[in-house]
Amino acid sequence: MKKILVPFDFSALSMSALRFAIELAEAANGEVTALHVVNMTPLYLESLDPNGYPIGSASILSELSREATEHFARVRGELKTRIEPGFRVEQGLLHQIVIKTIHETEADLVVMGTNGSNGIAEVMMGSNTEKVVRTAPVPVISIHKGQKISQIRNIVFPTTFDLQQHRFIWQIRALQSFFGAHLHLLYVKTPDTKDTDKTLTGMLGDLAAYYDLSEYSVHVTHASTEEKGVLKFAARMPGSMIAMATHGYTGLTHLMLGSVAENVINHTNEAVWTYKLSEHA
Repeated sequence: MKKILVPFDFSALSMSALRFAIELAEAANGEVTALHVVNMTPLYLESLDPNGYPIGSASILSELSREATEHFARVRGELKTRIEPGFRVEQGLLHQIVIKTIHETEADLVVMGTNGSNGIAEVMMGSNTEKVVRTAPVPVISIHKGQKISQIRNIVFPTTFDLQQHRFIWQIRALQSFFGAHLHLLYVKTPDTKDTDKTLTGMLGDLAAYYDLSEYSVHVTHASTEEKGVLKFAARMPGSMIAMATHGYTGLTHLMLGSVAENVINHTNEAVWTYKLSEHA
């Protein structure tokens, strides 16, 4: 968490994300960059003011960049922190610009604001947040208004019994260490699961031993779907963070299979940390 990127549109949700990112950076001795992505299309369609922006995308982008930079200078003045966030203005599709900026700044974490049970906030990102979660090459934390890192003392880790996820488990252990949190290994038993609760509990214990986990407990919960099981368990543990993998499905595959992680983000009130699995996770 040394270089944190925050998509930022000046909304209350993006301010919450920025404050959360700054807290992380203060604890990790890192840095924060706020990324403001300009969508110029409405200006062409809605502006009827003859004295408005001059015709020409370069002139429009320059003016919008100037205004956003001035606005962010006022935001900086309101932040009471030793970390002074950087600020970038880019033009394009938000999720594509976020991925591009991750590579350019060598960011190792993205923090984005979400709108809890009402879904991901369309005022800032809409489906773009799901696209970032699905495609980002670094972990993404989706948070809700007013959350603080001091509130996170438990990490809910929904898992399978995969013994080939070493890189992902390394990320989970680093996350647990950073927050000094207790790790809750969770298996959601759906109607098509044949193993008994006792067997599943033992398998979770074996998994924890295999990956040499510490400060953990194991849980089996029953639900009709994995998403509902995760949400039900996390609701009993307010102030926790849910840590999940996403497979990065896109296009038709994503429409057919969906993403448990994205659905959880849309319906939980807890912070959600996600990481895209690679073929060699």
